[in-house]
Amino acid sequence: MVITWTTMHHLQDPTTIPRVNYGVNPFYLKTVQNASINPFVYKDKTQYIFTAVLPNLLYGTTYYYQVGSTEGWSSTYNFTTFPQDPNSPYTVAIIGDLGYDNGTSLSYLKQAAKNGDFDIAIHIGDLAYNLRSNKGQVGDDWLNAIQDIAAYKPYMVIAGNHEEDKGLNFTHYRNRFVMPANNPYNDSQFYRQQANANRAAQPWIIAYQHRPYYCSNNETKECQFYVDTLLKDGYEQMPGMEKPYLDNGVDIVYWGHFHVYERFYPIANNVNYRNGSNSDDPYHNSRAPIYITTGAAGNDGGLDQFDNTPNPASAIRIAKHGYTLLHVYNQTHLHMEQISVDDNGKVVDDVWITKDMGYQFNNHEL
Repeated sequence: MVITWTTMHHLQDPTTIPRVNYGVNPFYLKTVQNASINPFVYKDKTQYIFTAVLPNLLYGTTYYYQVGSTEGWSSTYNFTTFPQDPNSPYTVAIIGDLGYDNGTSLSYLKQAAKNGDFDIAIHIGDLAYNLRSNKGQVGDDWLNAIQDIAAYKPYMVIAGNHEEDKGLNFTHYRNRFVMPANNPYNDSQFYRQQANANRAAQPWIIAYQHRPYYCSNNETKECQFYVDTLLKDGYEQMPGMEKPYLDNGVDIVYWGHFHVYERFYPIANNVNYRNGSNSDDPYHNSRAPIYITTGAAGNDGGLDQFDNTPNPASAIRIAKHGYTLLHVYNQTHLHMEQISVDDNGKVVDDVWITKDMGYQFNNHEL
């Protein structure tokens, strides 16, 4: 587990060591892990970002922790590690394009985290709108706003186009977040040895990226004839994204960027598969990856509009603020719900995604 925190002033004593105190007893935080310090300078503002990695944690255990130093301590927070049994259920909250202003889903996500409705959050790009705005103050305010989630649940992020920082090489994203494989596109992103080469242990492969390449939004530049060909197939030295997903047997891909929710039938090479490999249910033993656009968590850009005619592979389209819950039950059953905060937390889409034990679609038939 990686713990990060930020202060706006340097430690007064250069010999002071920042650290995390943690343990299974909230009144006796006996284990100590020192933290690194990253002075992050942006324009005329400096902040100090502290990072500590907590190693050798036990499975299925609640840990309590404080961050700081002898110059001052935080409140006590807690997190729970995942169980060891691969068939133990857990729930993932998938959040797209959540800003600080008009962050419509934020209060619902905070309450859902407090209620234990999900175990981990994945934010698929476009954070704060924008991390750099007002000399980084918007990023600071947004991170404070999500603390009631991120201090208790693992909060994973990827970069979207709003993290690009206008030629500054994603500087706010790269300094503020510590994520695995936080590097440019290459084949290592797919962790073949841990995932596709070991499907008996990892039966589900679920990917997430920011921009969709199948779509039915009213976006002439990024959604022409229901597809973004540049992202899908690549161009010259830039590789496309669809082929590695097919080659690695990816089951589900989550996207943001468009401020809507859209669930697709399994689709590959612009061909949709409305029947499963051995049933009439397209989501049982799906014959191709299943794509979900969920970029409607709320930001100052508002909701997007759909094209009047849906993509032929589109199963459902919802232009309402919300987020997605993916319930991972076991090696054969997933249950997905779309939560609409515009409808006071109502479930507006509900689907089971299932497979027979050991099933994997044959990419050579696509």
